[in-house]
Amino acid sequence: PGTAGPAAAAGPPGEPEPRARRRPPGWARVVLALVAFAAAGSSPLLAYLIPPLRDALASDDLVPVLSARTVMSLIPLALYLLFTAVLTRRADHRPLRAAGLTLNRRAASALLAGTGLAVLITVCLAVVLYALGIGGAPGPRRPDLTAGGAPVWLVLVFILSRCYVLQGIGEEALMRGYLLQSLSDRPGRAVWISTLAFTSLHLISQGGQQNVADHVFYLATPFGFALAAACLSLVMRSVWAGVGIHGGLHLGNAIIQMVGLEASGPIAWIVTGAVFSGVALVIASRISKQRWAEIAARGPYAPPIGR
Repeated sequence: PGTAGPAAAAGPPGEPEPRARRRPPGWARVVLALVAFAAAGSSPLLAYLIPPLRDALASDDLVPVLSARTVMSLIPLALYLLFTAVLTRRADHRPLRAAGLTLNRRAASALLAGTGLAVLITVCLAVVLYALGIGGAPGPRRPDLTAGGAPVWLVLVFILSRCYVLQGIGEEALMRGYLLQSLSDRPGRAVWISTLAFTSLHLISQGGQQNVADHVFYLATPFGFALAAACLSLVMRSVWAGVGIHGGLHLGNAIIQMVGLEASGPIAWIVTGAVFSGVALVIASRISKQRWAEIAARGPYAPPIGR
């Protein structure tokens, strides 16, 4: 199912309708998204091929290091967005707006809602795990980045770029923007496939894992927040809701690391994933049958009928 793109506009009366353009099969579109994701995710290494960036990254001065790392985050963002546009237009034969990246009032509300929800969950979980003394020993308070002479505004830009530009915007554009809408003729399946595809890519992530079992347990967190990102994006008709969930998780982690409340390890990963999954299921329960049918017929990010 779903191998044909949107039907082309009908010709004049009496002429046969043009044939719908064919799309790659669903499994091929998943593979294309995974390959694009892996390529964009490894692209920050290209910064070391650019002499000014390479020199700045090797500096002992914090200002050029933070500046270079901020600029470096633009490389994967550009590639994620490029791949999203190419796959949406060329593989799916759909307009780019179908990916849900339109910037409007709904996008701003979705971004703020996702960010607020994810930061709240992340910070509250860190406090609870710290109070219970589980989920790994709290780490030492991270040194103030401004102590190295970096202005506060640069530190804030650096943190936000790490949370949203490096990962949140681009990864959500590809997984919840392209892949979720590409498979949306069966929206329930699309949610699970986009979530599992995204989760599988984190099997080789480096987030404090010590052994093979840790790499498996670590998957609970990306699974949970990816599921929440997909469900909230469907409810709010915008990928920016998913961006908010994704970036908000990283922002929450940055906050708790700054105050030394960070707790890692299998218990923390599993609990975080379980809470985000629970939130996702609550959000999904608010999606009516009519809305699921609309997603299947018009895509997840089409504006409400009549607007």
